[in-house]
Amino acid sequence: MTIKTLAWMMAPAALALASCGDPGADQALMPANQAMPETGAAAQVAKLAPDQRNGVFEKAIRDSGAACPAVTGSERAEIRPGVKGWKAQCDNGSAHLIEITPDGTAKVTSRTD
Repeated sequence: MTIKTLAWMMAPAALALASCGDPGADQALMPANQAMPETGAAAQVAKLAPDQRNGVFEKAIRDSGAACPAVTGSERAEIRPGVKGWKAQCDNGSAHLIEITPDGTAKVTSRTD
């Protein structure tokens, strides 16, 4: 399942949730040092089997323009304070931080050796 497929599957739910109340009010109730719970596409990616998840990350990395013949492993990582994502390692020695936004977009930050 690709990120684009996840985005299309989650679009109706995202639109429905967007019309519910004031999103800022929910965030105001959460302590500043507590991470927001994962929802939408990010939660779905987290539930995938490792091989499937690595395949999604491989596609996202390639779509970002970075070279990644194959993702050999991925692990949870804090992308920035309070934001969970993934660190993916490619077989060409490159490493990438991946954040899955609620709409299913993958934000890829790459590092090469």
